[in-house]
Amino acid sequence: MEAKKKDRTKSTLTSTQAVLYAREFKHADRAGGFDVKRGKR
Repeated sequence: MEAKKKDRTKSTLTSTQAVLYAREFKHADRAGGFDVKRGKR
């Protein structure tokens, strides 16, 4: 029998995931009409 199985999932992102998420959000914001330089239109 296994004693105390670790069940917790890792909540932090890897650097690759962080880069991919940032890119996805940037594209989604641009598609929604939001531009970082100008703000919401």
